[in-house]
Amino acid sequence: MMRPMIRFCTVISGSSGNCAYAGLMDEHLLIDAGLSGKRLMQGLSQLNVSKPTAIFITHEHSDHIAGAGVIARRFGIPIYATPLTWRYFLRHKKLGPIAEEQVKHIVPGQPTMIGQVKVTAFDVLHDASQPVGYTFEAAGIKIACTTDLGKATDTVIKHISGAHALLIESNHDIEMLKNGRYHPLLKERVASSRGHLSNVAAGQLIVEVANTGLKHVVLGHLSEENNRPMLAYDTVGRILDAHGVKVNLTVADRHYLGEVIEF
Repeated sequence: MMRPMIRFCTVISGSSGNCAYAGLMDEHLLIDAGLSGKRLMQGLSQLNVSKPTAIFITHEHSDHIAGAGVIARRFGIPIYATPLTWRYFLRHKKLGPIAEEQVKHIVPGQPTMIGQVKVTAFDVLHDASQPVGYTFEAAGIKIACTTDLGKATDTVIKHISGAHALLIESNHDIEMLKNGRYHPLLKERVASSRGHLSNVAAGQLIVEVANTGLKHVVLGHLSEENNRPMLAYDTVGRILDAHGVKVNLTVADRHYLGEVIEF
């Protein structure tokens, strides 16, 4: 049986680590690499991928970059990140030694071609140097990834509209966060416009873009402390049902490969 031209899934996704895989045409792209090299290779092995093509970093927080340098050095592949994110990496030596030819800047709003795949970064609001989400387009299919954003701006809505598959943050339940063990300042940060999307906010954003061809939605980056997979699924599902939105809704696993979406 021939391998599908386009596949997408999370390798892991949660407050402790994040990595997603987009296989488009002959390119094997990683979105973040916030896990050990060993665990990443286990996930790629399950996908029958022996070598990734490139890593696309959303921002510099450790749950998104922990294994990026290791994987880049092992395979000699490029790491794409925004200019200010790269400045942070180099200033703080977060990735370890990276060869100059592996350092690739990606500018929000300016598409980059990786083989036959068009990759576009877009600005998001988060407490990082220059955080972004990504879209990947090939063969008439569009995949969008947007986690770690405190608010869905017009820019976010513009870029994820028209996606056939969407990985979206559904970080916390509002009441669990409010009544939980976090310090008040941390609660304020998480709930702010530069923090993280709640389950309710995720559902509302999906409704806003669901009439543009969206078929698959993956809820990701769930907080271990302030959320539960079934709670996120039920909260978002009720919002979608109330607006008559029909999509294949799943929740990314914190530790294991998620459901593989194929086109």
